[in-house]
Amino acid sequence: MGNSNQKLQEEKYENVMKKFKLKESLQHTQLGMVRIYNLKDDNNYSIFEFHKTATTSEEAKLMLTHYKNRKCYNNDHLTQIFFISEQHSQILCQDQTQFIIIGEFFYNNIQNEMKNYIQKNNSFPEARLWQITLQIVNACTYLETNGRNHGEIKSKNIYIHPDQSVKLIEYNFIYGSMNGYQKALLLNDFQYLAPELLKEVKAKKSSPNIDFIKGDVFALGLTLLELASLNSCEQYYDWISKEVHTDKIIKANDLLLQKGYSTLFTNLIYQMISDVDIRPRFSDLKEVLSHFENQINNNVDFYSKYQMRQSNQFNIYNSVYTQQYQRPGQINQAQSIYLPNGSY
Repeated sequence: MGNSNQKLQEEKYENVMKKFKLKESLQHTQLGMVRIYNLKDDNNYSIFEFHKTATTSEEAKLMLTHYKNRKCYNNDHLTQIFFISEQHSQILCQDQTQFIIIGEFFYNNIQNEMKNYIQKNNSFPEARLWQITLQIVNACTYLETNGRNHGEIKSKNIYIHPDQSVKLIEYNFIYGSMNGYQKALLLNDFQYLAPELLKEVKAKKSSPNIDFIKGDVFALGLTLLELASLNSCEQYYDWISKEVHTDKIIKANDLLLQKGYSTLFTNLIYQMISDVDIRPRFSDLKEVLSHFENQINNNVDFYSKYQMRQSNQFNIYNSVYTQQYQRPGQINQAQSIYLPNGSY
Protein backbone atom coordinates (compact mmCIF):
# COMPACT_ATOMS: atom_id res chain seq x y z
CA MET A 1 0.00 0.00 0.00
CA GLY A 2 2.83 2.37 0.91
CA ASN A 3 4.58 1.76 -2.42
CA SER A 4 1.34 2.48 -4.29
CA ASN A 5 0.88 5.79 -2.46
CA GLN A 6 4.46 6.77 -3.17
CA LYS A 7 4.05 6.00 -6.87
CA LEU A 8 0.86 8.07 -6.98
CA GLN A 9 2.62 11.01 -5.38
CA GLU A 10 5.51 10.69 -7.82
CA GLU A 11 3.10 10.69 -10.75
CA LYS A 12 1.43 13.85 -9.42
CA TYR A 13 4.82 15.44 -8.97
CA GLU A 14 5.76 14.59 -12.55
CA ASN A 15 2.50 16.08 -13.78
CA VAL A 16 3.23 19.27 -11.89
CA MET A 17 6.79 19.55 -13.21
CA LYS A 18 6.36 18.53 -16.84
CA LYS A 19 5.78 22.13 -17.94
CA PHE A 20 9.01 23.33 -16.30
CA LYS A 21 12.72 23.02 -16.94
CA LEU A 22 15.46 23.10 -14.31
CA LYS A 23 17.47 26.33 -14.34
CA GLU A 24 19.74 26.11 -11.28
CA SER A 25 20.16 25.25 -7.61
CA LEU A 26 20.93 28.07 -5.19
CA GLN A 27 21.11 29.00 -1.51
CA HIS A 28 18.25 31.41 -0.87
CA THR A 29 18.42 33.79 2.11
CA GLN A 30 14.93 32.80 3.31
CA LEU A 31 14.13 29.48 1.67
CA GLY A 32 17.50 27.77 2.09
CA MET A 33 18.73 25.39 -0.61
CA VAL A 34 16.24 25.34 -3.47
CA ARG A 35 16.00 24.24 -7.08
CA ILE A 36 14.72 26.85 -9.50
CA TYR A 37 12.70 25.91 -12.58
CA ASN A 38 11.48 28.10 -15.42
CA LEU A 39 8.24 27.63 -17.29
CA LYS A 40 9.13 26.14 -20.67
CA ASP A 41 6.90 28.60 -22.49
CA ASP A 42 7.88 31.65 -20.42
CA ASN A 43 11.35 32.18 -18.93
CA ASN A 44 10.03 35.09 -16.87
CA TYR A 45 7.96 32.74 -14.70
CA SER A 46 9.92 30.70 -12.15
CA ILE A 47 9.12 28.26 -9.35
CA PHE A 48 11.13 26.97 -6.40
CA GLU A 49 11.34 23.43 -5.12
CA PHE A 50 12.74 22.45 -1.73
CA HIS A 51 12.80 19.20 0.23
CA LYS A 52 12.23 18.82 3.97
CA THR A 53 12.55 15.59 5.93
CA ALA A 54 10.67 14.64 9.10
CA THR A 55 12.26 11.89 11.19
CA THR A 56 9.26 11.14 13.42
CA SER A 57 5.58 10.64 12.66
CA GLU A 58 4.67 13.49 15.00
CA GLU A 59 7.04 15.88 13.24
CA ALA A 60 5.65 14.74 9.88
CA LYS A 61 2.09 15.55 10.99
CA LEU A 62 3.11 19.00 12.24
CA MET A 63 5.10 19.73 9.09
CA LEU A 64 2.31 18.62 6.77
CA THR A 65 -0.26 20.68 8.68
CA HIS A 66 2.05 23.71 8.53
CA TYR A 67 2.53 23.59 4.76
CA LYS A 68 -1.11 22.73 4.03
CA ASN A 69 -2.24 25.73 6.08
CA ARG A 70 0.26 27.96 4.32
CA LYS A 71 -0.86 26.68 0.92
CA CYS A 72 -4.35 27.98 1.72
CA TYR A 73 -3.17 31.56 2.23
CA ASN A 74 -4.88 33.82 -0.27
CA ASN A 75 -3.18 37.17 -0.65
CA ASP A 76 -1.80 38.71 -3.83
CA HIS A 77 1.38 39.88 -2.11
CA LEU A 78 2.38 36.73 -0.24
CA THR A 79 4.45 34.11 -2.06
CA GLN A 80 2.21 31.19 -2.98
CA ILE A 81 2.72 27.47 -2.35
CA PHE A 82 0.84 25.42 -4.92
CA PHE A 83 2.07 21.84 -4.50
CA ILE A 84 3.01 19.61 -1.55
CA SER A 85 4.26 16.06 -2.09
CA GLU A 86 4.61 13.58 0.79
CA GLN A 87 6.84 10.54 0.33
CA HIS A 88 7.62 7.84 2.91
CA SER A 89 10.78 5.76 3.18
CA GLN A 90 12.72 3.69 5.69
CA ILE A 91 16.41 4.27 6.35
CA LEU A 92 18.30 2.14 8.89
CA CYS A 93 15.02 0.83 10.32
CA GLN A 94 13.81 4.38 10.84
CA ASP A 95 10.71 5.74 9.12
CA GLN A 96 11.21 9.06 7.39
CA THR A 97 8.80 11.34 5.58
CA GLN A 98 10.10 13.67 2.90
CA PHE A 99 8.09 16.65 1.76
CA ILE A 100 8.59 18.37 -1.58
CA ILE A 101 7.27 21.93 -1.57
CA ILE A 102 6.80 23.89 -4.79
CA GLY A 103 5.84 27.55 -5.08
CA GLU A 104 6.35 30.74 -7.05
CA PHE A 105 9.85 32.22 -7.12
CA PHE A 106 11.13 35.73 -7.81
CA TYR A 107 14.74 36.67 -8.50
CA ASN A 108 14.38 40.43 -8.25
CA ASN A 109 13.91 42.37 -5.01
CA ILE A 110 13.47 45.94 -3.82
CA GLN A 111 17.13 46.17 -2.80
CA ASN A 112 18.12 45.66 -6.45
CA GLU A 113 15.61 48.29 -7.52
CA MET A 114 17.16 50.72 -5.02
CA LYS A 115 20.66 49.99 -6.39
CA ASN A 116 19.45 50.85 -9.88
CA TYR A 117 18.35 54.32 -8.71
CA ILE A 118 21.69 54.82 -6.95
CA GLN A 119 23.60 53.91 -10.12
CA LYS A 120 21.47 56.28 -12.19
CA ASN A 121 21.75 59.00 -9.51
CA ASN A 122 17.97 59.24 -9.39
CA SER A 123 15.55 59.37 -6.47
CA PHE A 124 13.19 56.52 -5.72
CA PRO A 125 9.83 57.77 -7.08
CA GLU A 126 7.40 58.52 -4.24
CA ALA A 127 4.48 57.07 -6.19
CA ARG A 128 6.33 53.76 -6.38
CA LEU A 129 7.07 53.87 -2.64
CA TRP A 130 3.38 54.38 -1.87
CA GLN A 131 2.51 51.34 -4.00
CA ILE A 132 5.15 49.24 -2.23
CA THR A 133 3.89 50.44 1.15
CA LEU A 134 0.24 49.68 0.38
CA GLN A 135 1.03 46.19 -0.89
CA ILE A 136 3.26 45.30 2.07
CA VAL A 137 0.71 46.62 4.55
CA ASN A 138 -2.00 44.54 2.85
CA ALA A 139 0.13 41.38 3.03
CA CYS A 140 1.22 41.97 6.63
CA THR A 141 -2.34 42.74 7.71
CA TYR A 142 -3.36 39.39 6.23
CA LEU A 143 -0.61 37.70 8.28
CA GLU A 144 -1.74 39.63 11.35
CA THR A 145 -5.31 38.38 11.00
CA ASN A 146 -3.95 34.83 10.74
CA GLY A 147 -1.92 35.15 13.93
CA ARG A 148 1.43 35.50 12.17
CA ASN A 149 3.91 38.23 11.41
CA HIS A 150 6.60 38.68 8.80
CA GLY A 151 9.46 38.68 11.28
CA GLU A 152 12.30 39.93 9.07
CA ILE A 153 11.34 42.91 6.94
CA LYS A 154 14.23 44.36 4.97
CA SER A 155 14.73 45.45 1.36
CA LYS A 156 16.30 42.20 0.17
CA ASN A 157 13.32 40.25 1.56
CA ILE A 158 10.79 42.23 -0.47
CA TYR A 159 10.53 40.50 -3.84
CA ILE A 160 9.24 41.86 -7.14
CA HIS A 161 6.85 39.98 -9.41
CA PRO A 162 7.45 40.50 -13.17
CA ASP A 163 4.37 42.78 -13.14
CA GLN A 164 6.27 44.95 -10.58
CA SER A 165 4.01 44.09 -7.66
CA VAL A 166 5.49 43.13 -4.29
CA LYS A 167 5.77 39.57 -2.95
CA LEU A 168 6.72 38.60 0.61
CA ILE A 169 7.92 35.44 2.33
CA GLU A 170 7.30 35.54 6.09
CA TYR A 171 9.95 34.08 8.43
CA ASN A 172 8.05 30.86 9.27
CA PHE A 173 7.16 30.09 5.66
CA ILE A 174 9.68 27.29 6.25
CA TYR A 175 8.63 25.05 9.14
CA GLY A 176 10.79 25.72 12.21
CA SER A 177 12.58 28.82 10.88
CA MET A 178 13.87 31.60 13.15
CA ASN A 179 12.55 35.15 13.03
CA GLY A 180 14.74 38.23 12.98
CA TYR A 181 14.70 38.57 16.77
CA GLN A 182 15.90 35.00 17.24
CA LYS A 183 18.64 35.46 14.64
CA ALA A 184 19.82 38.58 16.45
CA LEU A 185 19.72 36.85 19.83
CA LEU A 186 21.24 33.48 18.91
CA LEU A 187 23.43 34.34 15.91
CA ASN A 188 24.14 38.04 16.55
CA ASP A 189 22.80 38.64 13.05
CA PHE A 190 22.05 42.28 12.27
CA GLN A 191 18.35 43.05 11.92
CA TYR A 192 16.18 46.17 11.71
CA LEU A 193 14.87 45.64 15.23
CA ALA A 194 12.69 48.17 17.02
CA PRO A 195 14.16 49.70 20.22
CA GLU A 196 11.92 47.60 22.48
CA LEU A 197 13.10 44.40 20.74
CA LEU A 198 16.75 45.40 20.76
CA LYS A 199 16.46 46.01 24.50
CA GLU A 200 15.22 42.44 24.93
CA VAL A 201 18.11 41.11 22.84
CA LYS A 202 20.52 42.99 25.07
CA ALA A 203 18.86 41.38 28.12
CA LYS A 204 19.15 37.98 26.33
CA LYS A 205 15.48 37.15 26.73
CA SER A 206 14.49 34.09 24.71
CA SER A 207 10.73 34.78 24.88
CA PRO A 208 10.12 38.53 25.05
CA ASN A 209 6.62 39.76 25.82
CA ILE A 210 6.71 42.21 22.93
CA ASP A 211 4.29 43.02 20.10
CA PHE A 212 6.15 41.60 17.10
CA ILE A 213 3.60 43.15 14.73
CA LYS A 214 4.66 46.62 15.86
CA GLY A 215 8.27 45.47 15.54
CA ASP A 216 7.61 44.70 11.87
CA VAL A 217 5.98 48.12 11.42
CA PHE A 218 9.18 49.73 12.73
CA ALA A 219 11.27 47.64 10.31
CA LEU A 220 9.04 48.70 7.41
CA GLY A 221 9.48 52.35 8.41
CA LEU A 222 13.26 51.93 8.29
CA THR A 223 13.07 50.12 4.97
CA LEU A 224 11.03 52.95 3.43
CA LEU A 225 13.50 55.49 4.82
CA GLU A 226 16.33 53.46 3.30
CA LEU A 227 14.69 53.41 -0.11
CA ALA A 228 13.83 57.11 -0.10
CA SER A 229 17.21 58.26 1.22
CA LEU A 230 19.13 55.64 -0.80
CA ASN A 231 21.25 55.03 2.29
CA SER A 232 21.42 51.98 4.53
CA CYS A 233 19.79 52.43 7.93
CA GLU A 234 22.44 50.22 9.56
CA GLN A 235 24.24 53.49 10.34
CA TYR A 236 21.61 54.30 12.97
CA TYR A 237 22.43 51.19 15.05
CA ASP A 238 25.22 50.50 17.50
CA TRP A 239 25.04 46.73 17.19
CA ILE A 240 27.80 46.14 19.73
CA SER A 241 25.96 47.98 22.51
CA LYS A 242 22.58 46.96 21.03
CA GLU A 243 21.21 50.50 20.74
CA VAL A 244 19.29 52.27 18.01
CA HIS A 245 19.66 56.04 17.59
CA THR A 246 16.04 56.99 16.94
CA ASP A 247 16.81 60.71 17.04
CA LYS A 248 19.11 60.27 14.03
CA ILE A 249 16.43 58.28 12.21
CA ILE A 250 13.91 61.09 12.78
CA LYS A 251 16.37 63.67 11.50
CA ALA A 252 17.12 61.60 8.38
CA ASN A 253 13.40 61.24 7.76
CA ASP A 254 12.87 65.01 8.02
CA LEU A 255 15.63 65.54 5.46
CA LEU A 256 13.50 63.69 2.91
CA LEU A 257 11.45 66.88 2.57
CA GLN A 258 14.45 68.52 0.95
CA LYS A 259 14.64 65.67 -1.55
CA GLY A 260 11.10 66.41 -2.71
CA TYR A 261 9.14 63.82 -0.76
CA SER A 262 5.75 64.86 0.55
CA THR A 263 4.97 65.67 4.17
CA LEU A 264 2.36 62.93 4.04
CA PHE A 265 5.03 60.31 3.22
CA THR A 266 7.52 61.51 5.84
CA ASN A 267 4.75 61.55 8.45
CA LEU A 268 3.89 57.96 7.53
CA ILE A 269 7.48 56.89 8.23
CA TYR A 270 7.52 58.94 11.43
CA GLN A 271 4.48 57.09 12.76
CA MET A 272 6.08 53.75 11.91
CA ILE A 273 9.24 54.50 13.88
CA SER A 274 7.48 56.20 16.81
CA ASP A 275 7.41 54.86 20.36
CA VAL A 276 5.80 51.43 20.61
CA ASP A 277 2.91 52.78 22.72
CA ILE A 278 1.69 55.02 19.89
CA ARG A 279 3.06 53.06 16.92
CA PRO A 280 0.27 51.61 14.74
CA ARG A 281 -0.13 47.94 13.85
CA PHE A 282 -0.58 46.88 10.23
CA SER A 283 -4.35 46.63 10.62
CA ASP A 284 -4.33 50.29 11.75
CA LEU A 285 -2.20 51.30 8.79
CA LYS A 286 -4.43 49.44 6.36
CA GLU A 287 -7.46 51.32 7.65
CA VAL A 288 -5.66 54.63 7.21
CA LEU A 289 -4.23 53.81 3.78
CA SER A 290 -7.65 52.70 2.55
CA HIS A 291 -8.55 56.41 2.40
CA PHE A 292 -5.70 56.96 -0.09
CA GLU A 293 -5.85 53.65 -1.98
CA ASN A 294 -7.40 54.99 -5.19
CA GLN A 295 -4.92 57.85 -5.28
CA ILE A 296 -1.99 55.48 -4.70
CA ASN A 297 -3.15 53.11 -7.45
CA ASN A 298 -3.60 56.08 -9.80
CA ASN A 299 -0.10 57.47 -9.08
CA VAL A 300 -1.31 60.74 -7.58
CA ASP A 301 1.47 63.22 -6.83
CA PHE A 302 1.21 63.50 -3.04
CA TYR A 303 3.93 66.15 -2.92
CA SER A 304 1.76 68.60 -4.87
CA LYS A 305 -1.48 67.61 -3.19
CA TYR A 306 -0.28 67.55 0.42
CA GLN A 307 2.63 69.97 0.32
CA MET A 308 3.24 71.60 3.69
CA ARG A 309 2.17 75.21 3.83
CA GLN A 310 4.97 77.73 4.08
CA SER A 311 3.65 78.99 7.43
CA ASN A 312 3.88 75.51 8.92
CA GLN A 313 7.34 74.65 7.63
CA PHE A 314 10.19 74.28 10.06
CA ASN A 315 13.91 74.79 9.56
CA ILE A 316 15.37 71.29 9.60
CA TYR A 317 18.89 72.43 10.38
CA ASN A 318 17.77 74.57 13.33
CA SER A 319 15.49 71.88 14.79
CA VAL A 320 16.46 70.69 18.25
CA TYR A 321 16.25 66.93 18.85
CA THR A 322 16.22 66.93 22.63
CA GLN A 323 13.94 63.94 23.20
CA GLN A 324 13.43 60.62 21.49
CA TYR A 325 10.32 60.46 19.30
CA GLN A 326 9.75 64.22 19.58
CA ARG A 327 8.71 65.63 16.23
CA PRO A 328 10.07 69.16 15.67
CA GLY A 329 7.61 71.74 14.47
CA GLN A 330 3.84 71.64 14.27
CA ILE A 331 2.19 69.20 11.88
CA ASN A 332 -1.10 70.13 10.29
CA GLN A 333 -3.52 67.28 10.99
CA ALA A 334 -4.70 67.31 7.39
CA GLN A 335 -1.13 66.44 6.38
CA SER A 336 -0.65 63.63 8.90
CA ILE A 337 -1.10 59.97 8.07
CA TYR A 338 -1.85 58.46 11.47
CA LEU A 339 -2.21 59.93 14.92
CA PRO A 340 -3.07 58.35 18.28
CA ASN A 341 -6.60 59.72 18.04
CA GLY A 342 -7.08 57.82 14.80
CA SER A 343 -6.95 60.73 12.37
CA TYR A 344 -5.29 60.42 9.01
